[in-house]
Amino acid sequence: MKKIIVFIMFLISSYTFSYNFPMKDPYTATIIGSSTLMTPNVSEKVPTKVYDIKIKEKVPEIFWYAENFKFSLTAQKEEAPLIFVLAGTGSDYKSIRMQYMERILYDAGFSVISISSPMSAQFLISASKEAAPGLLMNDNKDTYEAMKLAYEKIKDKVKVSEFYLMGYSLGATNSAVVSYIDENEKYFNFKRVFMLNPAVDLYASSKKLDAYLDEYTGGDPLKIESLIENVLNRMKNNMKNEYSSIDSETIYKMVSSDFLTEKEKKAFIGLAFRITSVDLNFISDVMTKSYVYTNENEKLDKYSSLFKNFKRVNFANFENYVDRIGLPYYSKIDSSFSMKKLAKEANLRIVDDYIRNSSKIVAVTNADELILSNEDLSYLKDTFKDRIIVYPIGGHCGNMFYYENVAIMINYLKNGVLQNEK
Repeated sequence: MKKIIVFIMFLISSYTFSYNFPMKDPYTATIIGSSTLMTPNVSEKVPTKVYDIKIKEKVPEIFWYAENFKFSLTAQKEEAPLIFVLAGTGSDYKSIRMQYMERILYDAGFSVISISSPMSAQFLISASKEAAPGLLMNDNKDTYEAMKLAYEKIKDKVKVSEFYLMGYSLGATNSAVVSYIDENEKYFNFKRVFMLNPAVDLYASSKKLDAYLDEYTGGDPLKIESLIENVLNRMKNNMKNEYSSIDSETIYKMVSSDFLTEKEKKAFIGLAFRITSVDLNFISDVMTKSYVYTNENEKLDKYSSLFKNFKRVNFANFENYVDRIGLPYYSKIDSSFSMKKLAKEANLRIVDDYIRNSSKIVAVTNADELILSNEDLSYLKDTFKDRIIVYPIGGHCGNMFYYENVAIMINYLKNGVLQNEK
């Protein structure tokens, strides 16, 4: 077994009641920690290959660059457990967090398939049936189908002993719903599921993250654009205002210093989320033919300027997406569909009975988690009981690559024990 396993097992055997994560401020932790590998002896390179499959027969010509669904496989040479990793909100299979997780899990003896978020441009264009994400059961039926097709594509390239599942942030929430779906279909029959910093109430969490940016900028698009220019000016390439090319990891990496004020930190966290909302508003508008930011008679082809079209969205937030596209779209399908029903379908509680009673699913989160209300945190504690660890600090995913957290995760995945000595 590779050297990281020796280190992790030593750490588990000597684990104490103390928790030494160095970033006490949740905003600093979120920005710096979530994009920093804080576990020693992790392989620099692992044998990762990217594959693509065609799920949709046709996508709008303007999105030609993402017409096929892409995923990555990091395969062990010998027979090994295969774990699917589900990306966080708006992130795709090749984001830096997913790459870190591939390296950690590969060193722990797993083969890994990385799957993009249903709210990422890549998934939304190539694999989302409705192209109006936000309803957890719909989104994860799409995710589950994509996972099956991905495995069918590569099953002759990897020897699998058993299947596992994990995700971070929205990907953690999605992993619970995917496991629920699989419990009925039994295609994978996951042995264990690990939820890392899950969201509970997607709509409320989104409004909270949107507010981080608006509190700093007053919702003024010019001030938001100035923040983006700030990020771009720190980069040593020629990304001239191509907002759609920036993701949360890019922003976090660019502003990963401790010289920002708390308001500035919150603004950049909100900005990272807003970039996802901009993508979501525009892509979903085109895919669903809602014509909020486009018009029916306009020709959008492979030569259309993405910059010009994203400018139309004018930094619309997630609530704008819900009000202008999501809710009207589902109301056309079901006249009884309401905001109340949308909020219910965007909440982890839709699989409440399952996650309360499934011993193979565990969760970890932080007491200062940014995307959870006090009610959400209480819900997770009550639901998972001895199957959850709540670390005292870490912000949103800020400690996901910290060596103590990694040790706990690997110990659970390999041995089925969620060691909680705090």
